[in-house]
Amino acid sequence: MKLILTAGLAALVAMPAMAAPGGAERQHAFKQVLLDFEPMGLMVRERDPYKKGAFIQHADALKLAARQPFTLFPPNSIDGKSRAKPEIWSQPARFAAEKTRFFAAVDALDTVARSGDLAAIKKSYAVVAQSCKSCHDSFRGPER
Repeated sequence: MKLILTAGLAALVAMPAMAAPGGAERQHAFKQVLLDFEPMGLMVRERDPYKKGAFIQHADALKLAARQPFTLFPPNSIDGKSRAKPEIWSQPARFAAEKTRFFAAVDALDTVARSGDLAAIKKSYAVVAQSCKSCHDSFRGPER
């Protein structure tokens, strides 16, 4: 019985932290996106040799990781470690549109990765990179 009460109390104490993720959690999730994205960039910029199988693995991983950070923006969830601008919450339709474009670009890159057509892959990779830049320009501020 004590164990059940202790576990229940621990869950209640942890709930606010789980319900309101902060900037550190978002940064971690976005770093995972970068870890999946950058190896492909090295290949498309010809700094590493293009390997179709490895590229597909990175594209698949990016597709899975890309959506996670966007689950960590509940209303008014800015904290001291966040670079998120208030516009994320004051302009939710614009932020949602950026997110939608990003997901579409990532999904398209995942699809084209399977073709092995390096010219098409480079174009698709550039669309994803431009989507990241567009969102950062609008919704990411300087380090605090």
